[in-house]
Amino acid sequence: METDDKSSSIIPWFKSGDFDATIGVFFDGFTKILVGVSVMVGVMKIPSNIVCGKIVSAIGLTAFLLLTFSTFYARYLGRKTNNPNVTALPAGLSGTFFVWISAILLPVYFSSLDPIFTWKVGVFANLLYSIFIFLSSFVIKYILKYVPSQALLGSLVGGSIAWLLISSLGEGYAKPIIMIPTLFTVLTFYFGRIKIKKLSPVFVAVGIGTLIAWTTGVMQFDALKNSFDNIGLYIPLPQFQLFSVEAFRTALRYFPLIISFAFTDIVATVQSTEQAAASNQKYDRRICLLSQSTVSFVGALFGNPFPVTYYWGHPAWVKAKAGASYTMFTGITYLFLCVSGLVAVATSSIPIAATLVLLVFAAITTGVQALEVVEKKYYPAIIIAIAIPIFELIYDKINSALGAAKSAFDTALTAAGIDFAADKVVVSATDMASSGIPGGFESLSHGSMLIAILYACILIFIIDRKWSAISITFLAASCCAFIGIIHSSEIKLYAAPQYVWLYFSGAAVFFIISLIGIKEKNYNPKI
Repeated sequence: METDDKSSSIIPWFKSGDFDATIGVFFDGFTKILVGVSVMVGVMKIPSNIVCGKIVSAIGLTAFLLLTFSTFYARYLGRKTNNPNVTALPAGLSGTFFVWISAILLPVYFSSLDPIFTWKVGVFANLLYSIFIFLSSFVIKYILKYVPSQALLGSLVGGSIAWLLISSLGEGYAKPIIMIPTLFTVLTFYFGRIKIKKLSPVFVAVGIGTLIAWTTGVMQFDALKNSFDNIGLYIPLPQFQLFSVEAFRTALRYFPLIISFAFTDIVATVQSTEQAAASNQKYDRRICLLSQSTVSFVGALFGNPFPVTYYWGHPAWVKAKAGASYTMFTGITYLFLCVSGLVAVATSSIPIAATLVLLVFAAITTGVQALEVVEKKYYPAIIIAIAIPIFELIYDKINSALGAAKSAFDTALTAAGIDFAADKVVVSATDMASSGIPGGFESLSHGSMLIAILYACILIFIIDRKWSAISITFLAASCCAFIGIIHSSEIKLYAAPQYVWLYFSGAAVFFIISLIGIKEKNYNPKI
């Protein structure tokens, strides 16, 4: 007990890097809220008083609960390991947020044209997601027992490059006059090892970007002025009136997709703990999964249709010298802005392009860490694991572009007085291929993170000449393809037949090789 008390007293409640980390993690999820609000109000026609008064306030509560738990869990770990420099795991709205909107909420709305019913289905979908994550937390360690940590790191870097680096750069460079000065200010301070007294590098960089935005007219005073109309007090309350049999049945039809999204977040959380472990901070993945599932479940009861999860980027905040409390500060910021209506004011004050540089920094740091902790002989596995998640990003952008084209086409036809449902137009794989987009982009985009892990495992085992392990991994890939977790847009039996048999054949070939007796090293994985 004396040791615990002593170590507890030396874990600071504030560290120099907490401000940078708070800003970075907050805006990682904050940009999702901005997009979500615009889609819910502008496309799904959910009344703004419900979006701001109920949904956004519930989102703020949900994020606050998980982020605050992250702080106290980090402090517990710091006491347990006597580490005063422990850094909390970043967390917030799920990385599948945008897919959640496009694959569940929008289809429900367009089929029902009922915004409130769409909200109900979204809440039930979040409940189903939470239950699946909760149950998975008790078996995930057995699944991951034989997965090399290098494979997890490789897919993690791939996901970071796709969703943090490329996506953030692409969005930020829509306003290069803001993005470029802000980005290279952050990079100069951190990688040039330049220190300034009493000011955070992120504060300086975002301040420069914000100043440029206002002086060049990118930010509009009228928009800022109008945003104050949304200020109020929106206390999150349970929304039990949303529960209906019809909404539950509709949500069940999307259960295969929900499982797919949930598994993606499970992998992301495991990878987050792997990142922390590489920094000698060993968070229990089961506790993390239990916490995110419980918090998402509670959030759904309060009307939040979007799940929360743990993020990548722990090495960036370690490098920035953040401590255990920055996640709690982030959660408080979420809660305050979401229940006060100041979300609208904040979005009208600070340009998004100025904040996206923090995600770019997190992606770069993640990649650097992977190269530092992985042996050079495993670099080929890291490279293939990096490449595959990029296919999902590209294909998602292609689908978004197709949706925008259909919408523009529909608007033009309506204006011309032509009654034609452009959204019913189907663009086939053949159409895609004829325009230079091979079918492989789609098949690799479905379950890309899991594909990256499987392929990296196979290559690692090839490098180590572990033929039996290769056979087992191919068999696992065949099973995943059979139920549609990979290479399929939906979960069902015999979902991707071609891949089922290709992977099964690979399993048979390497099983034979293992029987032949080619020298094989003992398989003793360390996760």
